[in-house]
Amino acid sequence: MNAALASVNGDDLGGGFRHTRNAAGVIAAGALAPLGVHGFMSTATINARDRAAIVAWADAAAPGAASRLRGVDQVHGAEIVRADSLRDGRRVEADGVVAASPHDVPVVLAADCAPVWLVDPIARVLALVHAGWRGVAAGVIEAGVRACVENGASTAALTAAIGPHLQACCFEVGPEVAVRFPKHIRPSATLLAERRRADSCALDLASAIAARLSAAHVRSINVASACTRCRADILHSYRRNGKGGPLMAAFATFGGP
Repeated sequence: MNAALASVNGDDLGGGFRHTRNAAGVIAAGALAPLGVHGFMSTATINARDRAAIVAWADAAAPGAASRLRGVDQVHGAEIVRADSLRDGRRVEADGVVAASPHDVPVVLAADCAPVWLVDPIARVLALVHAGWRGVAAGVIEAGVRACVENGASTAALTAAIGPHLQACCFEVGPEVAVRFPKHIRPSATLLAERRRADSCALDLASAIAARLSAAHVRSINVASACTRCRADILHSYRRNGKGGPLMAAFATFGGP
């Protein structure tokens, strides 16, 4: 982590994630810092729908990162693309970016879905995946792990970090979604948010993601406990703000511990 953030005592968001109060708009994925990777997520002070805002925020979080951002047009699917194929500004439909060079900084956007970092510090391979329930059901987590391996990573060496997202306390789903996640459904009594339908229950998205990572032989998994809908003070939420609302950005870049 850079010197400006190293001594920060901010909000603990679980799983090594921390809201760094002396750096505006930054949530740091602390579990990745010892691996030589900076993992950052923006807060509610930034609207990542605004490209200029992302660029300014990225350079404030990690100077020089903005010119190396490699993003995609997210579609809640399971496609992962190589970052070096995006260097000319090309945009493709996908939900994850894998990089094996410090010249590339994967970036994804979210506002209830989970950003998932995957890092092999030995092979110097990292990926960032956009994981909502549709993407998880489609296999985006497995695709992210596979993309890392195809670029030289070892599953045994991978560390995963699942960022702040809509937690089970606010993730109301109907039976048509629940049937896709039979082991990760919680009773409707789990829901703190007002229910919108009588046949609903709660989805534990983090549990579903972690299970798929484990099945793909990823051994080190760090999970943020912060809920995007509950933490209106620092996080944007689709469920809270509605369609077209502001988004958060997450990126990963090679760097020193």
